Amino acid sequence: MRPSEFILLVALATALLVYGVVQWIIARIDADKRRLQQRLISEWRTDVGSLARRSICTQPELRELPDWMAEREFFRNLNRRLKYAFPDARLTRFMTIAVCLGMIMFSIVTLALDSLVAGVLAIPLGAYLPLIVVNGRRAARQRAIVDQLPDALDFLTRVLRAGHSLTTGIQMMGDELPQPIGGEFRRCYDQHSMGQSLEDALRDMVTRIDSSDFSFFITAVLIQRQTGGDLSEVLANISRMVRSRQRLEQHVKAITAEGRLTGYILVAFPAVLFGISWVLNPAYAGLLLKTQTGRMMLVVAAGLQVVGLAAIRRIVHVRV
Repeated sequence: MRPSEFILLVALATALLVYGVVQWIIARIDADKRRLQQRLISEWRTDVGSLARRSICTQPELRELPDWMAEREFFRNLNRRLKYAFPDARLTRFMTIAVCLGMIMFSIVTLALDSLVAGVLAIPLGAYLPLIVVNGRRAARQRAIVDQLPDALDFLTRVLRAGHSLTTGIQMMGDELPQPIGGEFRRCYDQHSMGQSLEDALRDMVTRIDSSDFSFFITAVLIQRQTGGDLSEVLANISRMVRSRQRLEQHVKAITAEGRLTGYILVAFPAVLFGISWVLNPAYAGLLLKTQTGRMMLVVAAGLQVVGLAAIRRIVHVRV
């Protein structure tokens, strides 16, 4: 195996590892997200004069796993992320695909480069490919649902003001609204029709939709069903709030576009400069590949690039 190929595999594996560690640290220190999740996974109870919390986030798919896996936070988080992207997917099937792709990548790299070490380093690369697909699908699906939510709330508000029940309103939303939000309400109504309580069906929707605005909507409905009140007015207020947040978010993205583009350019610049140096003077740039010190510098640089990209995205991302 050529030194350049070995360094490339080591750099990719290191970058993936560092990226995963950074994302885990960011998720752990995100106080607002933790508080919201704590509210959503705790239990709702009816006290005298007040309504406390009840579980909205259930993960029945974890029952298929051994107890030692179902009790681990890693597998619970992975299951929740998978449901956000593919509501009908199974965690066990996803893990099987990831393991198979890792083994396939191991076989291909080992045979192509005739190196067992390179094959071992390629295993996490293959296993990470399904997660990349899940993250991309999850982001696109959640963005589409959030964009459709204000119109869906207005639709439900008009249905309730026309005198229909909430159950009928959810059925009409499933029939009339476009995908993907229409499919979610259709699934909720189907679950209720099969005997599941409407409250539990609504809670199951939260496990498939990663949106604080959608969680506010479900929370308002659950509270109203316990305490009573004008649900249509509450939904109209939530719709106005969501639209205002979306306009603010679009404005923030517009004014931070220059900073984000600058950050991406700064991250890509070292790799581009190295490629240019290699073309113009291979002997000069080749020192990084032909010496032990140079190889270590490339591995460290690749990891720092990933950390820098995560830090830049963190800085230019403004919460609204």
